[in-house]
Amino acid sequence: MQNPWLALGVIAVFRIRNKASGRKKAVSAPLYYLKDDFEPYRSLFLEQLYQTRHYKTGEIICKSHTVWHNMMYLNSGRVKASIIQNDKEKLLAFYGQGYLIPYYVPSEVKITHLIQFTAVSDVTALQINREKFEELLSQHLKLRDDVYLSAWRLIHLLTHEVESQTLDSGLERVATFLYTYFENTGHALFEVSTRDLQSFVGLNRTNLSKYLSFLINAHVIEKKRGLIKITAPEKLRNFCSERVIHCEIMPVVHSSISEENKWKAIKDRDKSYDGVFWYGVKSTGIFCNPSCRSRQPNKENIEYFDTPQKALNAGYRVCKRCRPDVLSYNPNRDFIERVRKYLDIHFNDKEIITKYLKNSAINSKYLNKLFKIQYDITPHTYIQEKRIEKAVYLLTQTDRRVLDIALSSGFNSMSSFYSIFKNNYGMSPTQYRNSEKNE
Repeated sequence: MQNPWLALGVIAVFRIRNKASGRKKAVSAPLYYLKDDFEPYRSLFLEQLYQTRHYKTGEIICKSHTVWHNMMYLNSGRVKASIIQNDKEKLLAFYGQGYLIPYYVPSEVKITHLIQFTAVSDVTALQINREKFEELLSQHLKLRDDVYLSAWRLIHLLTHEVESQTLDSGLERVATFLYTYFENTGHALFEVSTRDLQSFVGLNRTNLSKYLSFLINAHVIEKKRGLIKITAPEKLRNFCSERVIHCEIMPVVHSSISEENKWKAIKDRDKSYDGVFWYGVKSTGIFCNPSCRSRQPNKENIEYFDTPQKALNAGYRVCKRCRPDVLSYNPNRDFIERVRKYLDIHFNDKEIITKYLKNSAINSKYLNKLFKIQYDITPHTYIQEKRIEKAVYLLTQTDRRVLDIALSSGFNSMSSFYSIFKNNYGMSPTQYRNSEKNE
């Protein structure tokens, strides 16, 4: 058997396919929910000497800080992977039917596994002895490659989690989690409890509720008890960490966007849908971006396409006004991203921010418009969010006086700080600090 870690390095560049949806996706995006990838090998596992194991909801299947001697093929049910430390839990991912747990490490690599796998529903699994499983890997190269790819996914997810908890804002964590779940599964509905979502993104209940409310008000998600519906994934992407925005996620076939929402985007000439879908006008034989400023067609004359190539294959010509063949054309996108990066660094210095925005290449009214198109929020509101976020961090992580926190977060007066804080959290900064200590 060749060096497994060399194989792993090669597999890292593979693109993978979601079997449920048939969509290609890249390994670059963290995967929070995995299933079906080993379903093609089920008959192979059934040929081996195996034991059928049954687990009730809440039972531990593979305990952390131990050596695992067996591999489990999930025949039914759902399992969560998490890191347990001092009675605290950090959720990493869910695993469903047709997947293998725990993660595989070659026998020559001696390691105590730190990740715990727990049943979150009734689970049936085929348990295969570790030595027998390694014999299978040596005999079936495709299985071996898929097992190493699974290990790579976990490595990538762990790296992403470290970066996320260290570098990303709370809003970015929530948006990135929801968006990458959508990208990797193709499902707009996500059944997850508030407690589990807190554990995934590393936020307390108050902050999580705040960011979910923000995304609801931005019309990108809807929420009911235990269920989140992603209604505008292309807008949700704008709130994600840049690390995820620039990774090699393949374009999604947005079949989850209803024709009603597509028609609304065309009527509103909503630029945020450019590059998400295209429409052809049967009466003219021309296809356009949703934001096209040409005369609006009748609804019954419209045909929708997932890519410009499909529109061309159907016999439509390119609109010379909006140039739909130029994917997601937006000459100001890089400029607005530079503005946001600058605000991220200098948000707490009012004088520097005022000077920067005043001296920008375009007038403030147009800047506000471009910023809102891309992030669905004005620069002023974005700065305010960043200041409040820093204030919350200092209130919960330090013993500094409230006045010092207000000033270091960029507020010039206590009255405005108290007013804005109470508007966001429904309580004063001092009350918030006390409530966090009592959690």
